[in-house]
Amino acid sequence: MAEPATPAAIWSIPLPQIVGFAITILASYLSARWGTAETRKQFNKKVEDDERAAAAELLPLLLKVALDCDKKKGNLSLFTSSDGHDGVDESIHGIEFPPAIHSSAARLGPRITERAIKLEITKTRAEEWVADASGYIDEEELNEKILSFLALLSLRARYLADLAAEKVGLAMRHPQEDMERLLKEGTKHGYEIDSGSEANWY
Repeated sequence: MAEPATPAAIWSIPLPQIVGFAITILASYLSARWGTAETRKQFNKKVEDDERAAAAELLPLLLKVALDCDKKKGNLSLFTSSDGHDGVDESIHGIEFPPAIHSSAARLGPRITERAIKLEITKTRAEEWVADASGYIDEEELNEKILSFLALLSLRARYLADLAAEKVGLAMRHPQEDMERLLKEGTKHGYEIDSGSEANWY
């Protein structure tokens, strides 16, 4: 059995060898720390790159939803104000909501995901409400409801686009006056299909 090291034996180790041991230990420690930090840095960069890519996919889709709502709203508004001579007698139906909205939103975290789901739920609820109400209320009242629903959907799509842009550090935002106008129009009859609370699915 090997003899235990004695203080005399330890102190007999040459100083350069002790310094060498210390340098080796320090180098190993720093290498491990640097490696961990570098790995974390690479991981964070990968996450940020993926989020930016998701936002780049999501934003055009949301803006198209908003613009489709605006187009329908403009056509219907002109139709009603001109007694049917101009514009188009638009329906709430026909606004595309690609599945890529959900897949892209999911890569941007729960806050964006929740609002993307609620946007589609609100769209579906608006379509069902209009389908159920058609034939039971007069056309003028129904058109007023549709205009309000379209404003609400446009507002929600734009707000979600702004949230996604903020998430990845983009400066793009919709003008406040546009958002306030849509909010005023959307809340006029939006209570029929939405509670107004971001904390509730309804």
